[in-house]
Amino acid sequence: MMETEHDDKMIRCPKLGDEMTFSYCLRESGELPCARIITCWQAFFDVTKELKCVLTPEQWDRFTGAKPKEKVLSLIELIEKAKANK
Repeated sequence: MMETEHDDKMIRCPKLGDEMTFSYCLRESGELPCARIITCWQAFFDVTKELKCVLTPEQWDRFTGAKPKEKVLSLIELIEKAKANK
């Protein structure tokens, strides 16, 4: 994933409950951005335009076509990710 001028900007992440950088949000889901990235960042800059610049057309299609995960599944994945990072 390419770097952007917004990478070091920080906001409070409603998903994780702490401050996160835009660069984290870009890679939160592996090679795709967090599903909430547009909602979280749209008040600060044109995040859709930024995403279209850094994502390949295939990544953009997968990102915009992705269905949100169920809340329980998301929580289980976050717990597993936290355990793996210990």
